[in-house]
Amino acid sequence: MKKIIFLLVFIAGVLVFQSCSNDKISSIPADFATADQIAINAANVKAYINNLYAFVPRGYNRLDTDPNSDDIATGALPGVPGKGSLTAMVASATDEAVHATRNSAAEKWGTGNWSSSSTNNWDTQIKTEYTGIRRTFSYTEDIAPKLPIGLGGNEISPALRDQYLGEALFIRALLNFELLKRYGGYPIVKTQLAADGNFNIPRNTYDECTKYISDMCDQAQALLPVVYPTAASDFGRATKGACMALKARLLLYAASPLNNPSNDITKWQAAAAASAAIISSGTYSLYPAGTAGAGYESFFLTISPNPELIFSRLEPASSDIDQMNGIPSINLGYGGTCPTLDLVNDYETVDGKPFDWSNPAMAASPFTNRDPRFAKTILYNGAVWTPVGTPPIATVDTYDGGKDITNVPYPTRTGFYLRKFMGINARWIAPISNVNHSFPIFRYAEVLLNYAEAMNEAYGPDNASTFTLTARQAIALIRTRAGLTANQSVTAATTQALMRTAIRHERRIELAFEEHRHMDLRRWMTAETVLNQPVSGLKIVKVGSTFTYTPQVVEQRVFTNKMYRYPFPQDELSRNPGLVQNPGW
Repeated sequence: MKKIIFLLVFIAGVLVFQSCSNDKISSIPADFATADQIAINAANVKAYINNLYAFVPRGYNRLDTDPNSDDIATGALPGVPGKGSLTAMVASATDEAVHATRNSAAEKWGTGNWSSSSTNNWDTQIKTEYTGIRRTFSYTEDIAPKLPIGLGGNEISPALRDQYLGEALFIRALLNFELLKRYGGYPIVKTQLAADGNFNIPRNTYDECTKYISDMCDQAQALLPVVYPTAASDFGRATKGACMALKARLLLYAASPLNNPSNDITKWQAAAAASAAIISSGTYSLYPAGTAGAGYESFFLTISPNPELIFSRLEPASSDIDQMNGIPSINLGYGGTCPTLDLVNDYETVDGKPFDWSNPAMAASPFTNRDPRFAKTILYNGAVWTPVGTPPIATVDTYDGGKDITNVPYPTRTGFYLRKFMGINARWIAPISNVNHSFPIFRYAEVLLNYAEAMNEAYGPDNASTFTLTARQAIALIRTRAGLTANQSVTAATTQALMRTAIRHERRIELAFEEHRHMDLRRWMTAETVLNQPVSGLKIVKVGSTFTYTPQVVEQRVFTNKMYRYPFPQDELSRNPGLVQNPGW
C-alpha cells in the first residue's frame, strides 16, 4: 500500500499573522518578508499553497467553549479547538445529538444562548474565513505574477502554475461559501484591502454572492486536474470534482426556500444540472457496497483509494476524535457526542419500513433488523465494540447499572454513543494507537442527494428530463448501498411532496454527523419546528435478561426566526459601517 503523504502541512514559523482587527491586510508570510522571496523558490511557493488548506473547514469536535479558539489569534494557522470533555460536534446543537458534558458550546448554542458577542457566537469563523480569503489574494496578486515560469530546476511549469492558481481560487470560493451559508448576503471582497483603505463595504445580495462564488468555481475547475498523476502524495488537493461539488451545493442552497422564497424553478433546474454534471463525469461512485451496509461503514474508515470521496479535510493520524467521543469505560473516553432517540427513531427497519414503538415486536427488540446504517453510526445497548486491548468481545452496556453509564465520568445522556468516524483500534493511553481521520467535505452520496432534491423540485420524482437519473433512482442507489433489503425506491412516495419528505429523511440518515443537518433545517425553513422542541434519550432498565425502554427528555432546544441567519459579530459591525446586521440580532 502506498504511503499517503498528508497535504495539510503545518509550517512552523512560516505564516505568522494576527486577527482582522489589527493585522496588515496585505500580509505576506513574515519569515519570507516579501512576495519576491516566495516566488523565486519553488519549495516556498508549494509551501504557501499547502498552507492555504489549513483554512478548509474543520469538522468533528470543533466547537469550543471559547468561540474565538477557531479564529486567527497569534499563531500561523487557524486555531485548533482544545481536546477536552467540552469540545463538541455541531451535531450536538441539533436534533442529532447532545453533548455528554454539560455546558458545552453545543448545548449553549442549541438552547438559544448565542448572540453577536464574541463571547458566545459559537459557530462564527468570520475572521478565519476572511483571513484565508486574504491569503488567496496575497497569492494571486503578489506571488503568482512573479513566478519564474519554465521547466528549470527552480522554475514553475505552466501546468503547475495553473494548478496552484486553481487551488487558490477553489479555497477562496469555499471560504466565501462558508460566509454565505451562515450570514446570507455578505460584503464581497475581491482584492486585498490596504490597511488604511475603505472599510465601508455594504453587503451584497444572496444572488450576487452566489454568482460570484459560482463563477469562481468555474474558473478553478478549468485550471485543476480530474485526478493528480501522483495521487498518493497529492491526495487531498482540490480537483475539478471538488469545484463541481462546491458549485452543486451552492446552487442547491440558492434554490432552497430560505434563499428562494418565490420558488423560482430555474434555480432548482440549475442545481440539478450542476449535480448531474458530476454524475455524468463518471469520476466518482459510491464506495463499494457489501453485506449489511459494509460499504457505508468502510467509506469513513478508508482514506485512499476511495471513489466516493471528492474532497476532505485531512488531519494527522491521532486518537483525539476517538477519545473525545469514546466510551468512558474504555480508557476514559470523554463520551462526547450522544445521539438522540429522535435520530434513532428515524432509522427504518432493514426492509425499509418506519420504526414504530407501538409495534410490540419492534419495541421488544428495538435495535435489531434496522437500517444497517444505524449500527454503523450509533453504539447502542448491546452493540459490540472491541478496540485494541479489550477482551475479544466488548458489549456496550447503557442500561441502568451498566458499565457504560453508571459510575463513570462523562456518561451518555441519551443511552447512545457515537460510532461513525470512530477508529476501532484507536488508543490514547499507552500503548498509543493512532488512526487516520479525513472529514468528508464533499462526497458522492451527497451529490446524489443534492441531485435528487433538485430534480424532485424541478421535475417531480419520476421525470429524468434530459439527465440519466430520476430523483427516485438517485435515492435508490444510496439506499441499496446502505444495505436495505426492500423499498429502496421508496415506492410510497408517489407525489412531489411525499418524495420531498423521503429525500429529507434520507439526508438525515445518510449524512448524520457530517455538519449538514443544522444548515439543511435552515434552508428548508423547518428549523423553527424541528429545533424548537426538546430532544430525548432512552432510559433502559434490565430485569433478568429482559430490557424495558422509556423515552425521556434530556435537553431543551430553542430556535427563533432570527436564527435562520447567523449574527455578524459586533466587532465586524464596528469595523465596517457599511455592514448591516441580520434582522432580529
